[in-house]
Amino acid sequence: MITPPAGARAGIGPAVPVLDLPSSLAAARTAVRFTAEGTPDDPGPRVVRADELGGLVVLAEAVRPGSEPVPDVRALERAAASAPWMLATLDAVATSSSLRAAAAALTVHHSTLQDRLAHAETLLGWSVHDPSGRLRLQVALALRRLHRQSTTA
Repeated sequence: MITPPAGARAGIGPAVPVLDLPSSLAAARTAVRFTAEGTPDDPGPRVVRADELGGLVVLAEAVRPGSEPVPDVRALERAAASAPWMLATLDAVATSSSLRAAAAALTVHHSTLQDRLAHAETLLGWSVHDPSGRLRLQVALALRRLHRQSTTA
C-alpha cells in the first residue's frame, strides 16, 4: 500500500495504457477528494484508489466549490464541534464491522462507545445503530470530505 508523507494525501488513478493517462489523472483527482488527514479533526483514509470508489463518484460530481452542504453534513459539523472525540468515533463506527470493533479501534470500552453514540445520535438526529443509519453516516462523512476538499482545492 502507498503511504504518502506525513500530512499528505494521495488519490490513485487506475493503471491504463499511456494514451489513457489523462483519464487516470482525472480519476486520481476525484479520488483525492475523498481523502482525509487521518487526524481526529479529519478522520478517514489518506490514500484512496479511484477504482474502489464505485458509485461514490456520483457524489464527487454533485459537490462542487461553493455548493451548499446537505443537512446531514451540517449536523455532522455541529456534532463535531461538541466534542474532540466525535469525528473519530463516528468514523470508526462507519468503517468498522461492528460496534465492538469500533470500540477496539478507538481503544475505548464498548460501554464508553455506547455513551458517545447516544450523545452523537442526539446531535445528529438519527440513529447510527442500524444499517440505514450507518449508511447515512458513511454518506455524510464522504460528503463532508468532498466539501472540505472543494474549499481547499
